Amino acid sequence: MERPSVRARHRALLAARDSTERLEFFSDAVFAIAMTLLVLDLRVPSLATVPRDELGGALLDQAPKLFAYVLSFAVIGLNWSSHFRRFQVIDRVDRRLVQLDLLLLMLVAFVPFPTAVLSEYGPEVAGVVLYAGTVALIGGVQCLIWVHARRAGLLSPLVDRGLYRYVRRNILVPGVAFLVSIVIALLGQPLIAMLSWLAISPASIALSRARLVRPDELEPAVRPRPPAGRPAAPAASTAPIPPGTPAAPSP
Repeated sequence: MERPSVRARHRALLAARDSTERLEFFSDAVFAIAMTLLVLDLRVPSLATVPRDELGGALLDQAPKLFAYVLSFAVIGLNWSSHFRRFQVIDRVDRRLVQLDLLLLMLVAFVPFPTAVLSEYGPEVAGVVLYAGTVALIGGVQCLIWVHARRAGLLSPLVDRGLYRYVRRNILVPGVAFLVSIVIALLGQPLIAMLSWLAISPASIALSRARLVRPDELEPAVRPRPPAGRPAAPAASTAPIPPGTPAAPSP
């Protein structure tokens, strides 16, 4: 019998230690750092340039920066919450899932940059497109993680098809909305594009409460895998039994 290669043995060893714990801790840290970096764009007006009696006006001048900070804090926070909830039902990880999660974290860590651009330049087409594109990509990768977890059999057996579709739908709504806002901005309406972001949360809540029922809603989202080394049981035949066929003898 041919001995497995070192690479094959290495992969098998890693596959046997597939807990999500370390990936979750690392992801939590990146989300937290990205949220913390957002506040660095806010500056206290200097007494050297702003007299005390003009402090109120100087703070009002920072309204665009405060808007961008609150918006991005909410975007990252909601994405962390979504990531946290999904990993409650993702039982295992594989190499592809780790790669997708790293791609997600790269985009999350990038959010402070388009936030700074948006706060500095306001409703300019390039800034709005950059910001909306970044958030839409984050939503797209979140969806890829969920889809891959199902296809690779990494989900908990408690997740049925109805739950899987429900979560996938909720992930897609914000990303699609930000993509639509890019089109609006490119049509020369960047301010309207920014205002459209305010409708995303109510739309997501309304869609999450909509009841879309399918006949296979309660079927498992992932077929259970057979134990290693044991072939899967053949599917039961659904062909009709011809009349007069004798019953199989009992053992």
